[in-house]
Parts: sequence; structure tokens; C-alpha cells
Amino acid sequence: MNNQPYPPDPTYRERYPDIHNDQTIQTAASDSTYARRQQENYVNPAGDRVEQQEELVENKNVNRANARYWTTTITYFVLAVLEIILFLRFLFRLLGANQGNAFIMFLYDLSHVFVGAFNGIFNDQTLGRSVFETSTLVAMLIYALIAWGIVSLARVVFVPRASGYRNTVTTRRRDL
Repeated sequence: MNNQPYPPDPTYRERYPDIHNDQTIQTAASDSTYARRQQENYVNPAGDRVEQQEELVENKNVNRANARYWTTTITYFVLAVLEIILFLRFLFRLLGANQGNAFIMFLYDLSHVFVGAFNGIFNDQTLGRSVFETSTLVAMLIYALIAWGIVSLARVVFVPRASGYRNTVTTRRRDL
């Protein structure tokens, strides 16, 4: 921070170009990686020597890996939540949970949306109040296969692009 009572003059560098030094280096390592580094040296109006550096590196393969990672993470998280809901439904139906309980009714209503399409594929086995729901097990298997397919597709779509190596360096300097 500057201790001067006045703000620095923004036109100072234009009026005194002989005390300003810029150096910009741009590098393109391949078609998927780009880097730019800029370094500035100058003397501000207060008489302080200032050195400022900025570096930007963009790698498209890293961006693709991040997209693949987030697709996989979100897909498996949604699958885990769905599998837990379906497993609780299967377990409570197998143990003959009281259907008058509010939590059990909420769970059955919530999970019915996901199991409804698989009802009637196999006959559910009933023993008193307990029910062995094969439709819930089929739903759990099908949703796991769908999640696996989504993750496999993301791996194909966001595969890193291998290319030949190209290196270009551009330098601009103004010496004091």
C-alpha cells in the first residue's frame, strides 16, 4: 500500500516510457494447452519500483477431466441416494413395517415413483404382513446399470485429446 497522500497518476507510465519495462511470454504447448505470462517492471509516481507478474495457464484436457469427474461424482451420488431409498423400502416391506406410520407411508410414496415401472415383472412373494418385493430389487439393479452407462458415456465424451507436441514462444521486451 502506498503511503503517499495522493493517488498514483494513471498516465505516469505513458508520460515516462523510459522507466517502464514490459515482458510478455506466450506459449502454446499443444492444441489443448495454452500459457501466457506477463511481467511488468516500472517506477510509480511515488518513486517505488514495482514488479507485477501475471500467469495464465489453460489446459483443455484438465477441463475435460474436471467435467468427467463431476459427472461421475454427481451420478454416483444420485444413485447412492436412490439405492438407499429403495433398499429401505425393500427392508421395511420384507420386515412387514406398520403402514400406518407416517415415515413408512412417506417412504413408500416416495419410492413408488421409482418402483412403479417395474411392478408386475415378477410376482411378489407374501408371507403374512411381510412382502419380498422382487420389483424393488429389479429397480435397484436397473438404476445401477443406468448410472454405470452414464458414467461410461462421460468417460467417452470427455476423454483427453492426445495430439502432437507443438511449442511456440513469443517474447516482447522493451529495455530500460
